[in-house]
Amino acid sequence: MALFSDGSISTTDDLAAYDSAIMDVASTEGIDLTRKLALAQDELSVMLTSLLPEDQSCGLGNVVVTTPLRLWHTLRTLALAYEDAYYNQLNDRYQGKWQAFAERARWAQEQLMQAGAGFVTDPIPQAQPAVLTEAPAPQPAATYYATVTWVNASGQEGAPAELRSLEGSAGNSIQVRPVAPPANAAGWNVYVGFSPDAMYRQNDAPMATDQTWTFTDPALATETLPGNGQAPDFLRALPRILQRG
Repeated sequence: MALFSDGSISTTDDLAAYDSAIMDVASTEGIDLTRKLALAQDELSVMLTSLLPEDQSCGLGNVVVTTPLRLWHTLRTLALAYEDAYYNQLNDRYQGKWQAFAERARWAQEQLMQAGAGFVTDPIPQAQPAVLTEAPAPQPAATYYATVTWVNASGQEGAPAELRSLEGSAGNSIQVRPVAPPANAAGWNVYVGFSPDAMYRQNDAPMATDQTWTFTDPALATETLPGNGQAPDFLRALPRILQRG
């Protein structure tokens, strides 16, 4: 699972999956959904900070995005979007959706309070996109897709970086280099494939943070796909204080 601090918890696809009309409403009313996602996450950040236990291992940087947290963010974003749409047009239908999603967001927050927030003791952040270059090797021309992940000292893997692609010419292969390793990174993994949906881990064990990887084998490995990041080390219940809005 991704960390709260890795970036946007939900996407516009998540919003559309929950409310099929939101994309059309955003287009009609001139609403920037990406900005609403960011505003909703800022709100969640403030609320969570006030609710988190006073424990070094329970800071906002240790929070893992669990299902209740993702739902809270998605629903809060939809509430903000429909609130904006309502005040643009004073349309009762928008008001109804705004209030309904605000109520659902409070429900999702309550589920998080009851189930507990997920935490990791050694958070490993999402990797930045890797640098892809060509390297001489007896490979045919191909389009390569790649992503990377950081690994901490316990072997826990962070969320994969946004994928990058490379058009490899005949007589060359792909070389992958990670960038900006976090201070607690003990190594990294590389995932490469010929399609965005089929990138597989190419290293048997985590590589050194300053090491590059080059495709020199006869064929790419096709066993392990990228994960979603760290699973929580533990859950911690939060005070059941509901916020208005």
